[in-house]
Amino acid sequence: MLVLDERVVAGTERLRLRPGPVAKSPRNPLFGEEFFADPPKRWEARYDNLYPTVIFDDGRFQLWYNVSIRDESSEQTPLAERVHTPFLGGISEKGLLYAVSDDGLAWTKPDLGLIAFAGSLDNNIVMSTESHGVHGAGVLKDPLDQDPARRYKALFKAFFNDARPDRMATAFSADGLRWSQPLPWPEHSAAGDTHNNALRLADDGRYVALTRGWVGAADDRVRVVLRTESEDFVHWSEPVQVFRGEDAHDQIYSMPMVHRGSGYLGLPAIFHKGDETAPDWDTVDTELAWSPDTVSWNRVCPGEPLIPRGEGSYPDGAYDCGCLYAAAPLLMGDSHYLYYYGGNGQHNAFREGTFNLATLPRDRFAGYQAARSERGRLTTAPLTLGAGGLTVNVDVARGGSLRAAVVDETGRPIEGYGLDDCVPIFAGGVDAALTWEKRPANLGGRRVRLVFELHHATLYALSGTVRLA
Repeated sequence: MLVLDERVVAGTERLRLRPGPVAKSPRNPLFGEEFFADPPKRWEARYDNLYPTVIFDDGRFQLWYNVSIRDESSEQTPLAERVHTPFLGGISEKGLLYAVSDDGLAWTKPDLGLIAFAGSLDNNIVMSTESHGVHGAGVLKDPLDQDPARRYKALFKAFFNDARPDRMATAFSADGLRWSQPLPWPEHSAAGDTHNNALRLADDGRYVALTRGWVGAADDRVRVVLRTESEDFVHWSEPVQVFRGEDAHDQIYSMPMVHRGSGYLGLPAIFHKGDETAPDWDTVDTELAWSPDTVSWNRVCPGEPLIPRGEGSYPDGAYDCGCLYAAAPLLMGDSHYLYYYGGNGQHNAFREGTFNLATLPRDRFAGYQAARSERGRLTTAPLTLGAGGLTVNVDVARGGSLRAAVVDETGRPIEGYGLDDCVPIFAGGVDAALTWEKRPANLGGRRVRLVFELHHATLYALSGTVRLA
C-alpha cells in the first residue's frame, strides 16, 4: 500500500512528499543510434523518443523500441555539423525494432530476417511504415489469451497506403516478432502520436489503453492523455481525456502505466514548450502519476522529475540532458528497473538518442520525508488489520527513527499500541517489521488508524495484513 496513494493518508505534519531515490546505471548509455557506426545500421536514422516496452520473460529481457528508420535531415547531416544546423525533419519513416538481453545491461540487436530494409533482411525490424504503418507502438504480452496467435498485442497509430485515413490500429503475434497486418479500429480513433500502451485489468479482464489527444485552438493546442477500453483488443471505446498538464509549458507528451499496489502508476513525459525564455524550453522531463482506477490521475510531486535529466546542453551535455521518456516500471526482486530513452538535445532540434536504465528500491517511488531537524507525523485513513504482522517500507538516515501508534478510527489511543510501546526502527528496509508491547494480531479485523512519527526518515509504503477500510 503506497503512501503516495491519497486514499491512504488522512493527514501529515512537518512532512513533505518527495520522489524516490532513483539511481542511473553506471553502464549508461546501454546502447545508442548506430546510423554512423562502423559498420552502420542504416535503419537507425534517428531515435525519436523510442517509446520503449520492456518485458522480462523466460529468463531474459525483451525490448521493443520505436525509431525513425529513415529521417532525411538526420541522414544528411553528420554529427559534427549538427550543432550549426537546424533540424528540418523532412521525409521520415517509422519502424518498431527488437532487442534482447540476458542481464538487462548488455543488449543484442539480432538480425531477424523478417522485414527488408534497403534490399537486406539483416536487421532487427519487426514492423515498419511499409509493412504496418506503425507509429508509437506499445507491446503487451497477454498470457491469459487462449489463442497463441494473439499472445502478444501491439497498439499504435497506423499509416495506410490506400484511401483510408491514418488511424489507431492493433496487431497480434505469437512470438512478438512476426506480426499480423494492422487492424484499424472499427470505431473511433485518436491522434495517437505518442507511446500508445495498454494493460489488462485483473478484476474483469478488460483492456485499458492510454493514447494522446489534442485540445485547444489550432494555434494554441496542447497534448492531453486519452483513455479507452476494449473487451477484445479490436473494438475500442471512444477515447476520453483523463489527464492533462497545466499549460503549454507543462504538456503531457506520453504516459506508460503499470498496475502496482492498490492502484496504477504512470510515468508522464512532461513537455516544456510554452515559454521560449525558460531554461527548460523544448525539453522533456519524466515525472510520476498515480491513479486508483486508470480513470482519475494525479501528479505526484508536480514539477519534480522522478528521473532527473542530465547536466549540460547539446552537443556537449550528458546523454540524457534534453529529453527523457520512460518505459513502464519493471519489478525485479527488490528493485524496480526504469528503462528510458535519453536525448542529448532539445525535442525539435538535433539530438542523439540512447537507451538507458535507472533503478529504484521496491515501491520507493515517492515517500513522506521528515526534515533532519524535525519530527514529522503521518496519520492514515481508516484501515482494517488482518491477523498477521505489519511491515513498512522506510528509509532511515543515520541518527533517525520511525515509530508508530495504533489508534481507533476516531483517533482514541489503544492500550499497548502507543508510540512509546512501539519498538523504534533505526535501520529501515523495504519490509521493516512494526512491533509493539502487544501483538498486532490482537487487532485482527478491527478498523484502526496508524500514526507514524518520523525523524530523519522517509516512509514509502505499508504492507502485511492491512487493507483500506
